Amino acid sequence: MILHIEKIIQWCTYLFLFSLPWQTILIVQERFVNGIKWEYGTIGFYATEVLGWIIVLLFMVWYVKKRNWKLEIRNFTWSKDRVFILSLLLFVAYGVLSSFFAGDRTLAFQHAQWVMLGSLLFLLFYIGPVKPKSALWAFVLGSLPVSMLGIWQFLSQSTFASTLFGLSQHIVFEPGTSIIQSADIGRWLRAYGSFSHPNVFGGYLVFAIGSVLLLSFSAEKWKRVALQAIVVLQSAALFFTFSRSAFVALAIVLLFYCFIVVHNAKGCGETTQPHPNPPLKNGRGRARLFTFVATIAVVFAVFSFIYFPLLQTRFAASSSHEVASITDRVAGYSDAWHLFQNNWVIGVGGGNYTYALMQMNPNMPVWWYQPVHVVPLLFVVEEGAIGLAFFIFICIRFFKYQISNIKYQDLAEPMLFAICYLLFVAPLLLLDHYLWSSFTGIILLVVSSGLYIRSTRDEIFPHIVPI
Repeated sequence: MILHIEKIIQWCTYLFLFSLPWQTILIVQERFVNGIKWEYGTIGFYATEVLGWIIVLLFMVWYVKKRNWKLEIRNFTWSKDRVFILSLLLFVAYGVLSSFFAGDRTLAFQHAQWVMLGSLLFLLFYIGPVKPKSALWAFVLGSLPVSMLGIWQFLSQSTFASTLFGLSQHIVFEPGTSIIQSADIGRWLRAYGSFSHPNVFGGYLVFAIGSVLLLSFSAEKWKRVALQAIVVLQSAALFFTFSRSAFVALAIVLLFYCFIVVHNAKGCGETTQPHPNPPLKNGRGRARLFTFVATIAVVFAVFSFIYFPLLQTRFAASSSHEVASITDRVAGYSDAWHLFQNNWVIGVGGGNYTYALMQMNPNMPVWWYQPVHVVPLLFVVEEGAIGLAFFIFICIRFFKYQISNIKYQDLAEPMLFAICYLLFVAPLLLLDHYLWSSFTGIILLVVSSGLYIRSTRDEIFPHIVPI
């Protein structure tokens, strides 16, 4: 029985990861402000969201049967893993309860449900029956169709709508479309892929490229060749998003990838048991890994040469369009501070930032109402000081649980990977909002976190023996 459930969970999870980029949604309610659609007020259910809940329910059944779970109060003890799970559940419960006090309860409940699903999926990837290497492959292969779509969108300077695949049409000459514009180059459409914005597409591709690099440590022969081909498409699509935050994140990923290759080649201290298949044991193996970095660098160099005027306009911020974009972002910090001052205890409610902004500044055009482009600030405004305290408690408990399972002399390698992950996610958290304001962003963040932690534990450092 358990084996059958495990197989179903595994294949459903691989399908979930493969289909994650597609935004197919059943819209329950659309909101309009002055006759124009309010994007952040839409209520609906994503196809991947429904699949995610099916996986989570199966995971719960598997967990109960696997542990032969019985509640025995006399023998119950608060172990580190139980305290961590409790802290996670308390945070989820707080999100649901605080929704009753939000200005728009429907939006708040929807956001709380996304966070609940994300938290349970994190546990699935961290302790569930999913094979991390297979899951990474499913995630990477899922990036192929959307990468090719993004490349086509930029080269053809056009998009198309599809209800089945959750695609919206973006016309380069219409207001609100993400473009690169100046008097010299005209208007150029940035690649959207299957996402709502090029920055979201760029962030997804950075996670996908990071997954390719993780797989490169153990890939052999034709799989390595396949990964090389995939990373070419991913890099090209990422370039065509012209996402500043994604470019910075990719640079950090490549920097630390090179550091890890060199660091592991020199050895990383003594471990409790020899590595069963020592990585980077010779110069040829290290050279093969560096070819991934070289491939990405060549793709960016070639397209930077071809599209240098666009790159210059986007990053030099010399055009009026780019200056206005940066000015609006900076002004958003002040608005966020005012909202926090008025709702600092429990926040304005999950998903309610733009609603609260609308109440504070009611006479602005609908496109002006956007979440502040800094996830930590957005989180504090929506969840308040109490939500922040719960989140800090989760981080502390998880860290203690992690280090309690590893001997002191083995901490160096896992800690190195953890630091790398935090640093490469930092630009996406500090320069945009979608990792907290959207369903795709929340799921992408928690799934990648759980999957990367599990991969480094089971695939990258299997030689480290828990206490």
